Amino acid sequence: MNIKERIRMKGGEKLKRFLSLLWKAIPVISAITIIFSAKILDAIDVLALTTADVTVTATPEYLAITNSEGSWTIGAVAESATKWWTAAGTAPSEPALEAEMKSAATNTGSIASNIGVHSHDPSGGVGWTLVDDAVGEDEVILGIGKTGSANKAAMLKLVDTTPQELSHELAAAGHIDWCMYLDTGTFTDGDEKSWTVTLTISKHT
Repeated sequence: MNIKERIRMKGGEKLKRFLSLLWKAIPVISAITIIFSAKILDAIDVLALTTADVTVTATPEYLAITNSEGSWTIGAVAESATKWWTAAGTAPSEPALEAEMKSAATNTGSIASNIGVHSHDPSGGVGWTLVDDAVGEDEVILGIGKTGSANKAAMLKLVDTTPQELSHELAAAGHIDWCMYLDTGTFTDGDEKSWTVTLTISKHT
């Protein structure tokens, strides 16, 4: 056997031994790989459980009101007279019907609310005083009616700055239809009078 053949034989034996060792090592390497992979997955699971989110949402309550009419231009008015702010400009039925009302106040807020109304004494010249009983000199009654008011006497009567409740626990998006009347007394001047009627909204509790 020459030198080349001897080298070839020795190389083949080494390759056989290497392949034999590798074949024996494959199960061990596979087991190590599986264990290592499992450890990595366990670590990932542990990391995934270290936080948890809770989504929080909230809708704020808010109050808002609109009114369909913005003015009442009475014009000339006589002493000891009555003027009506209704759809027809005349006294409503008893009880008052929705179709007869002049204006609609709407709860445009998000919760059930109470609707209030108040006014101030008319100004201009000597001015007028708002009263809630018989009228006298430079005195007037400003009455507020709504759908279902039994009659004129049952309607609200405004006095200076004192609030009256027009609607109780009006639902969100709900509305109240209303009207007004003015009873005059006697006058001591002829100057134009003006004043404001204000609607307010407050949370029903």
